[in-house]
Amino acid sequence: MKFDFFTFGGKQLWQDLFFYQGWRIQRNLVGKFRLLDPWDIKRESGTLRKCQNAFIRYVEVYQMLKQKDKAVIFLHGWGRSKDIFRHMAKKSESEGWLPVAINYPSLFKTPDVIVSHIGILLDDLRDVKEVSFVAKGLGGLLLRYLLSKNAEWQKNVKVSRIILIDSPRHDWGIISKMRKFKYGAKILGPAMRLYEKNNIVKLPDFPKNVDIGILTTWNPIVRTLLKIFPKKWRDLLPTAKESHLEYAKDIFSIKYYGFNACSNSKLIGASISFLKSGKFKSEQKIKKL
Repeated sequence: MKFDFFTFGGKQLWQDLFFYQGWRIQRNLVGKFRLLDPWDIKRESGTLRKCQNAFIRYVEVYQMLKQKDKAVIFLHGWGRSKDIFRHMAKKSESEGWLPVAINYPSLFKTPDVIVSHIGILLDDLRDVKEVSFVAKGLGGLLLRYLLSKNAEWQKNVKVSRIILIDSPRHDWGIISKMRKFKYGAKILGPAMRLYEKNNIVKLPDFPKNVDIGILTTWNPIVRTLLKIFPKKWRDLLPTAKESHLEYAKDIFSIKYYGFNACSNSKLIGASISFLKSGKFKSEQKIKKL
């Protein structure tokens, strides 16, 4: 007898390789595949072919409709998962877009591997003709890398707008310092090499024909706690302006409390506005830099 179990959706141990109407096929760090439904319930596991065949059966059982032709792709930051975009994805769906929040093991895989797997998912993103991207932190660097490749999906899909949330433009001194410690590189993982000066300067720029919005966030509690550290340590941390692009169409800064800036209602409102109009504006007051 086969039982279907709830999962945590992947987090850091699984990479999304296929997406359709919330269903996803994932591959873990040792090469095993599984099929999850929109509620993160495991419906099949084993080989890729086995999961693909199971998905085809479920398409017939549930009579799934075609996906919307406009999608918003969400790319999370270091050590996080697609769950940070839960509220923003729900809001984008209510606006008529297909939300596609992608999981990838940012603690364990190299940028090359992560980007190649995101490309596989996008190559097989059926029915979609136009995409926008919302990328947080490391996700923005991975996106620069992704868009520089002449992938098959780019021939058939238009890239509309891009939102970068706290995504660096320059290297982070603190990352280079931490990677020099004995276990620093292992703790940070191979993907964080992108934050080092020698690697970040090699990343291609974003396409100039795409509207890009920059959102930076700041937490008053964190800012206060940082004051107890020596100035030479604080100087290693990035500033908001280090996320700026000279060719960005709009730039805003938003204050938030808590651990997940992407669940902040002001940030969500500003993001939805930019995806719709190319400008950050909201009924709520937003602080402009």
